[in-house]
Amino acid sequence: MDMSHGHRGAAPRRKPAAFTLIELLVVIAIIAILAAILFPVFAQAREKARQTACLSNQKQIGMGIMMYMEDYDGTAFNCPYPGPTASAFTPALQVFWSEAIMPYIKNQQVFACPSAEGTTGTANYPTVSYNISYGLNERVLGRYPWDPPANTPAPVAESTLDTPAQIGIIADTWTDVAAGYGQIWSSFGCYADLDNNGKREMYWCSSNPRTPWWNYGFPRHAGGMNVVYFDGHVKFSGPPTRNPSAVGDYDYNIYRNVKVWQDEK
Repeated sequence: MDMSHGHRGAAPRRKPAAFTLIELLVVIAIIAILAAILFPVFAQAREKARQTACLSNQKQIGMGIMMYMEDYDGTAFNCPYPGPTASAFTPALQVFWSEAIMPYIKNQQVFACPSAEGTTGTANYPTVSYNISYGLNERVLGRYPWDPPANTPAPVAESTLDTPAQIGIIADTWTDVAAGYGQIWSSFGCYADLDNNGKREMYWCSSNPRTPWWNYGFPRHAGGMNVVYFDGHVKFSGPPTRNPSAVGDYDYNIYRNVKVWQDEK
């Protein structure tokens, strides 16, 4: 039997259809839209994780300060500007504040916020070999005799203050890699009478963001900052709000939930 023409009637094979240019552009556009939606979500989730890690760091710092105070009759350390030479005017540490509580913490890494770059430096205190991302309430932890209110002894004892749970003592602060330093004393006292009772309260400052050289109350996390309070608890605060009593760029904004000193009597 002649089989030479057995497949003469079979249909020819078709080549797979290729994507057209328009279809490819549609796919690329969809991917770009999804990326634009998801990337900020991923970035926010990553920053939230860093904020939580920062809060954990500050909890350990707060515990270290509480243990330090137990050994010093409920009194905090005093780390005034610019260094140990301040002892001519006020009691002052001979080492930087992080070293004063290091025996209780025994972990250098907790002084660096994962969202921060660079370090505050140590001013004229002995240098340290690790980064520090947190700054001090200067009214409490860097006190001079002439700081208001007058005649308050330094170092400051927790019992001196009526509401230590409202007073922030350490918080996120500005650091600059290029400059090689940051803001060690991260808040002056910013006065405001937010409850309209005729008495001014002293709040944690947040500088005018258009004038970054002040750099007080640096809002590192979601527009706010993590704070260690004088009773040892730690909490996020922010974002700062406009200070109705501002006199300049340094006290342009305030953190309404973070006081620097107790209320006026």
